[in-house]
Amino acid sequence: KEKELSTGITRPLKLLLEKDGVRASAVFRSVSEEKKNVSFARGKSELFFRDSYLFEPAAYDLSLLLGLDNVPPVTLRKHSGKSGSVQIWVEGAMTETDRLEKKIEPPDVQRWDKQIQTMNVFDAVVYNTDRNKGNMLITPDWKVWMIDHTRAFRLHKRPQSPEGLRQCERHLYAKLGSLDEALVMKRLTPYLKKIEIEAIIARSKVVVERMKTLIAERGEGLVLYDRDEPALPPKD
Repeated sequence: KEKELSTGITRPLKLLLEKDGVRASAVFRSVSEEKKNVSFARGKSELFFRDSYLFEPAAYDLSLLLGLDNVPPVTLRKHSGKSGSVQIWVEGAMTETDRLEKKIEPPDVQRWDKQIQTMNVFDAVVYNTDRNKGNMLITPDWKVWMIDHTRAFRLHKRPQSPEGLRQCERHLYAKLGSLDEALVMKRLTPYLKKIEIEAIIARSKVVVERMKTLIAERGEGLVLYDRDEPALPPKD
């Protein structure tokens, strides 16, 4: 089965897949646009804009390299003659939009804050220009899943707002600091241009330097945290 989703600018499809009697829903995205100059709302413009389904598996593979597990698995497929990406559907989830509209508070605020910090760091590394409350999914166990990265991976070598980063999960910080550039190039070359991968590596270094500065100013305990411990509130 398939049906067009009403959410999202690029009108993805929701598919029902089946193999050996096992069924699972998935999202098929086929958007593929490249423009030399694009103007957005609020007067923003961007050179060499790219909106691509190829960025979905790129985000997934990069998340694995960074030791993350909150980007749903995705692969490349053809559907009805179109090339695109197929990503597993996150069942039983609500969006951040739903959560706010229904005024539902996380049962564990500290765990929630840690997940948001991780998302912010990942978005800085991939230069995600389209993170919004609709592409933050929350499953019943209160795990935050990150979806829809077709407008990430810009060419800028600095994150959008590195000064807004306050904390980082310790393991993620270590992964960014020891990033194997050759491996990143190898894993992401099927999806990204060389200049896009080079920008990822450059932004990763900026994020690491930002955290080093914060550690020097505030101490490691207020900047880095483990996944199984509370994130201390950042001090201004």
